[in-house]
Amino acid sequence: MSTTEKKIKLMEYMVDVSLNMLSEEVFNPSRETARVKGEANISWTSCADRRCDQSSDKFEMKLCREYCKRDAASEALSRTRGLKGYCNKSKNPRSCVKSLRRTADAWNNRISRIDDRIADIKRAKDKYRAQASGG
Repeated sequence: MSTTEKKIKLMEYMVDVSLNMLSEEVFNPSRETARVKGEANISWTSCADRRCDQSSDKFEMKLCREYCKRDAASEALSRTRGLKGYCNKSKNPRSCVKSLRRTADAWNNRISRIDDRIADIKRAKDKYRAQASGG
């Protein structure tokens, strides 16, 4: 085998290795959590369009929307937690787990805020009904 043939073989090998590295799937937690967030937004708005906008009672409509938000956030939280299993395919697995943990904490906080809003709406509804009935 001549020197030129050896060089060509080596270059073909290097191209193959480079293509293999490019084709290997690298897990990107930022992209995946953005996808989860986007899907959660679509989920709650679709739910609100289907179930809530027909209600004539403003309290029921607000409650319905918050329940849709909570359901979507709960689903996003479980999907975010499930992504941790893919961190071994990321460039920095430790950082990936840390990032997903922070994102899961943010979803937990969002769910807590939604629960607080639901409680506030229920109290306002009870107060309004008590005033309306003269009590």
